[in-house]
Amino acid sequence: MHRFFVNRESIINNRVEITGDDAEQVRKVLRMKEGDEIAVLDGTGWEYRVQLDEIKKGYAAGEIKFKDFKSEDSKIKIILGQGMPKGDKMDFIVQKATELGIHEIVPLILERCIVRIKDKDSGKIKRWQRIAKESAEQAMRRFIPSIHAVSDLKEFCNEYKDTDLKVILYEDEKKNGLKDLLEVKKEIKTISIIVGPEGGLNKEEVETADFYGFVPAGLGQRILRTDTTALTALSILQFLYGDLGDIQ
Repeated sequence: MHRFFVNRESIINNRVEITGDDAEQVRKVLRMKEGDEIAVLDGTGWEYRVQLDEIKKGYAAGEIKFKDFKSEDSKIKIILGQGMPKGDKMDFIVQKATELGIHEIVPLILERCIVRIKDKDSGKIKRWQRIAKESAEQAMRRFIPSIHAVSDLKEFCNEYKDTDLKVILYEDEKKNGLKDLLEVKKEIKTISIIVGPEGGLNKEEVETADFYGFVPAGLGQRILRTDTTALTALSILQFLYGDLGDIQ
């Protein structure tokens, strides 16, 4: 069943209205007809089964036939502070991190970032929010991850200093491996993780994160690309503490 996120304001008196691009997807792309059913989510945990009874250009509507609530769609909340990569790699990271159950993504401007965003409310943020929405629909999630405005390292570390586990992945870390670090952590509900851009992190940035309680950790002998690093770490964390591989 096709799934669509809508604003709470679009759900009125046991009916749901869909407008804009989503309505055109219903009409032109999916070629749905009156009587067809879709799943509608409001982003707060409610999922509605809706039978369409009106479809026209830029607008679709229907009656709610069934609704169901879940308070979460992952056992853990993972916040990713991602050093801004070049090209369209951030699109890929947002898409796949959403599929893996990320809770929040914060783009970070670090010293070795090639990409610079001057306007914190730029079109790129809106683009990533749209990608997150579409990926959440595809991955059958109940919630859309938050894509925040661009931040610097100190802002990020201060904002998330109280999470249960705080990790900064650093390719030059020789003492702590992520595997060793996670083996001693049992009860984890919230995790903040920092990943550098293509050029990696410098020593001063690692020291700054360490000051706020972020533990430097390596991923092993191989040097991974920044997008591979983020998704590898998320997969490991979801497998150990979340629901990756759990079919119940």
